[in-house]
Amino acid sequence: MLQWINEKLNVDLNNEDLDSIKDFALIWNIFESKVCGMNFSPNRVQEGINSKKYKIKDFSEELKYFQNRYVTDGEMNYRFPFLYFRNKKSEEFSKDVLLGNKSEVNEVILGLVLIIYRLRNNLFHGVKDMAVINEQKENFEMANYILSKILDEFY
Repeated sequence: MLQWINEKLNVDLNNEDLDSIKDFALIWNIFESKVCGMNFSPNRVQEGINSKKYKIKDFSEELKYFQNRYVTDGEMNYRFPFLYFRNKKSEEFSKDVLLGNKSEVNEVILGLVLIIYRLRNNLFHGVKDMAVINEQKENFEMANYILSKILDEFY
């Protein structure tokens, strides 16, 4: 399949570039089933994570990654609007998490999941340039780590 994609789209992707994205498609499905009862909503995520016990240190590396990606000099940078939040409340919540205004573990997890949800929607429903899809590798690696850490408490 990869050879076909490379030939038809005139790109040079490799399996390593796409592994985290393929893994994400699977782990998101599991996450949505276990945590959200097959139907994602911020409220369902919040209910799911509030029913478990998490430690902030388990999410600090991933939080730092997304802070470095979306915050510059204490303000949201040029990348953040390209998440294309449709829900203003979710957007503001995620901003507060990234800026350190919300720092309770369940708030941090919810803020990160809301960002992941935007990455997911942009991947599956947004405008994509396959020539640069490999630039999303690290985003989806971090998303996979976060989702797997959340799911660990459900198994």
